[in-house]
Amino acid sequence: MIFLTASATPEPVPTSSAEAQELIDGWISNLEGGALAMLVVTVLLLLAWFVGRGLIKGVTKGIERGTPFQDARTRRALKKARIPMPEPDTMELRLETERRSQRAHTLKRVMTSALAVVLIATFVMTLLTVLGIPVSGMLASAGIVGVALGFGAQSLVKDVLTGVFMLIEDQYGVGDVVDLGEASGAVEEVGIRSTRLRSLDGTVWYIPNGEITRVGNMTRLWSRALVEARFAYDTDIEAARQAMLDAVEAAKGASDQVAANVLSEPEVAGVESLEYNAVMLRLLVQVNPSTQWDIMREIRRQLRTILAERGIELAVPGEAMMVDSKAPSRVLHDSARTDSGDQPTDADGRPLPPPNDAADD
Repeated sequence: MIFLTASATPEPVPTSSAEAQELIDGWISNLEGGALAMLVVTVLLLLAWFVGRGLIKGVTKGIERGTPFQDARTRRALKKARIPMPEPDTMELRLETERRSQRAHTLKRVMTSALAVVLIATFVMTLLTVLGIPVSGMLASAGIVGVALGFGAQSLVKDVLTGVFMLIEDQYGVGDVVDLGEASGAVEEVGIRSTRLRSLDGTVWYIPNGEITRVGNMTRLWSRALVEARFAYDTDIEAARQAMLDAVEAAKGASDQVAANVLSEPEVAGVESLEYNAVMLRLLVQVNPSTQWDIMREIRRQLRTILAERGIELAVPGEAMMVDSKAPSRVLHDSARTDSGDQPTDADGRPLPPPNDAADD
């Protein structure tokens, strides 16, 4: 028994120069017919490019201009919301301007590149279609390659997408002090793929944006100085509370910088915790961004002097042993502190301890 199978009829292959010339003429006529469509597509793509560039420029320009806190309307709104705001100075304005400029420039670059890639891909696909080159197979191959690249570079894609959203949401910027979990410090650069921090000891950290799961910004709009002190159980709580409040006033009187950066009245709500060997009080003061650490140090210095003058004792650690609880009161002999920060040196230039004008007899 003989089975006959039908096979696909192959396209005729030109056997003479006349047939080849006919095919070429047909291809050229189709090309001329698609030239008008290609011209229309090119004009539309150019129009989309200019319109998209204009929209991107408008959006990023608004981000770069922002809503400065020295604006009268902004400050009135914040005042109505009972949010105390610092008076802007030159350094703060410069950092805020630099931060907005970097954020806007980065977003503009990313969105412009994305727009260019989409329009160029559309133009190439349209051109191949007009030329009669099948693009379905190319699109299928490109899809397979894209999936492979996506699996291989998924961490990079995650870093870029996370960086774009962080810039859009303005979670932090240059000059902010942030805690990113694995590292904390001052932000020196915010990029699309990674963020650069400089920690307190000078170490520079490069953190991929995709690895950041939480952001703690310590210098956003305003900060808070927090000083905790643990007193003995028999301490007069009201006297200790007043001593902490007076330490803030003493710090403001001793340093013009502290007085200029304090935004609100100090607050000691009361006993924060009762421990087995201490009673803890907490002092809260709202201050300018990035100044809380200097202010806390100055408040602690003044508080130490006030507690010694008034005979208020701090709690003794649980591991310590008190031999004589009725020891005579001590007088502190701290040398005067100047804002200049000069330190005496010997003949060889080595630093010496500050002189003590009120030496013990």
